[in-house]
Amino acid sequence: ALLKKHEKDGDWGAAWLTGNEAGSGSYMLTRYDPAVGFIAKRFAGHFMPWGPKWIDEIEFRTIKEDNTRVLGMIRGDYQGTGGYLPNDQVKRLREAPNVKIVEQESMRIKLFQINNQRPPLTDVHVRRAISYAFDYDGFNKEILGGSVERNPVPIPNNMWGVPKDVKGYSYDLEKAKGELAKAKLKIDRPLVIGYLQGFSQTEQAATVMANGLRKIGVDTKLTSEVWPTMVERMKKPETSPDLVVYWISTYYADPNNWIGEMFHSGQWGTFKASSFYKNPKVDELLDLALKSTDRKVREKAYQDAARIVVDEAAGVWVYNTKYFGPWAKNLEGIRFSPIGNGQEIRWVYYAR
Repeated sequence: ALLKKHEKDGDWGAAWLTGNEAGSGSYMLTRYDPAVGFIAKRFAGHFMPWGPKWIDEIEFRTIKEDNTRVLGMIRGDYQGTGGYLPNDQVKRLREAPNVKIVEQESMRIKLFQINNQRPPLTDVHVRRAISYAFDYDGFNKEILGGSVERNPVPIPNNMWGVPKDVKGYSYDLEKAKGELAKAKLKIDRPLVIGYLQGFSQTEQAATVMANGLRKIGVDTKLTSEVWPTMVERMKKPETSPDLVVYWISTYYADPNNWIGEMFHSGQWGTFKASSFYKNPKVDELLDLALKSTDRKVREKAYQDAARIVVDEAAGVWVYNTKYFGPWAKNLEGIRFSPIGNGQEIRWVYYAR
């Protein structure tokens, strides 16, 4: 009823929601500015009873640069920040006397989506060459210091439905050159690699990819956008970059959250499906997995679909992540959830 009240031209109140809330959470929005952040106050009458301790007001600030966030944590300006910082920044925070790092296993895979609808990326051999050109160990073990786990398929390693027999692609420039030699379509222009502003790890990954492609004779151009702008670009194959590097988090704990929403052709137009991949057999398997109530049937369908998607190199899957959450040392009650990488502040309180 609230959204219908503010509806314009059937938008379900979308325009109104850009500056207002209609949620049922533990905190109520009091101020919001997309460029600055938001402030919220505790909703004392929330349907879930509060514990004996709580925080009355929370403020989330939009801070784009990793270094600024880390310095703010060290100085005590911020009491918490996102748990996906570069390894060198996590090391800095570990040394800060007023900061603690909360470590938890997550389900958040890093990947490059390849625009399967834009030539020459329509050629499977070109896509396989790209998959062989990325230095997985160099990125995961050296740049990230082994703080992540190689994840060669479009489902997190620790989620059911993963085909354990699929080893995926490795860094092999000779195989990459061999795939290019088999390709009917030649790469006659620089490939555009998109990464996210404010997320330095995506720039690092884009650079590693560009270096690998350069070694097999492929020119590249790197471009960056803030997340909302990149999401808009990824809605159409005509505007999405050739490759985009980002993460797929856990919005719900089911393989469909990843492979289903990423590679079913019915999902085109969403940020998850920016590969614009289309294979009727994969669609059929994903439909079966989504509709069936038999766990064994679902698991086999997801495994079979994953085998096809990997074989056709629809994307480049890099790692499954681990959460390293920086929090003020005097905060307790912190709970991490891999569902959306959430930190529910309603449980958090100051120990002193």
